[in-house]
Amino acid sequence: MNNIGLVLEGGGMRGAYTAGVLDYFMDQDLHFPFVVGASAGACNGSSYVAKQRGRNYEVIVGYGSHPEYISFKRMFKEKQLFGMDFIFDRLPNELVPFDYETFEKRTSKFVVGTTDIATGKSVFHDQFPDRNSLLKIMRASCSLPMVAPSIAYDGMQLMDGGIADPVPIQSSIEEGNEKHVIVLTRNEGYRKKKVKLGWYLSRKYKEFPHFAKVMMERHLKYNAQSERVNKMEKEGSAFVFRPLRPLKVSRLERNRDRLHDLYIQGYDEAKEQGDQLAKFMQG
Repeated sequence: MNNIGLVLEGGGMRGAYTAGVLDYFMDQDLHFPFVVGASAGACNGSSYVAKQRGRNYEVIVGYGSHPEYISFKRMFKEKQLFGMDFIFDRLPNELVPFDYETFEKRTSKFVVGTTDIATGKSVFHDQFPDRNSLLKIMRASCSLPMVAPSIAYDGMQLMDGGIADPVPIQSSIEEGNEKHVIVLTRNEGYRKKKVKLGWYLSRKYKEFPHFAKVMMERHLKYNAQSERVNKMEKEGSAFVFRPLRPLKVSRLERNRDRLHDLYIQGYDEAKEQGDQLAKFMQG
């Protein structure tokens, strides 16, 4: 298990797939010494590191259709699509308690990716001085442009980690890992298209031109990372889990049955590839 990193892509509610994969890992008592994630990948990764099997399912599937989770009405009224207070306060502290004690005793290095809107560059966090800082960093990593405000932390204004680094494989490489297990939330062959309304992004974030530029070029970064992951997979340095069956779940999915099915798909597909994964890790 030494020198193997676990890399988790975001993808909003498509994270139900990742939740299934990680629950299979926990059922196999499979834990990695290094875990990095951005956005929904970071949320899934935190429960995995805290060894809370089933928690991600409860949060995504159990509460995904809750009116406080995603609300288009709130989007129009308050300019917030996701109920961030609900997701990063009520859920972890009341409704689906997060095991802070186990998380604080973790043996894995856990890294969360965010984007600094002043520079447009990634900022990775592996130190969480207290519970509030953990929740604030996680919240920042999930704060999507245009539908959520930036989060102030450590003198920076931070947003969605998936903007600057959608699949944070470089973080695992720089850690010195020789092998990487990567969980994606898009089917093989997916390529991101250029963002529409680029003029609107430029206007909305005119005070942060570097951030606006990164968002408008995000498709280039994502597609280049996809090619890199494919190359690493062929070379044998990466083992990739990605939905094998066509996705029926969107980033903003609220249908409980579809979210449940995607979770089961993630679990089953991880199980189907379990022997291959074991050979990869031992090889």
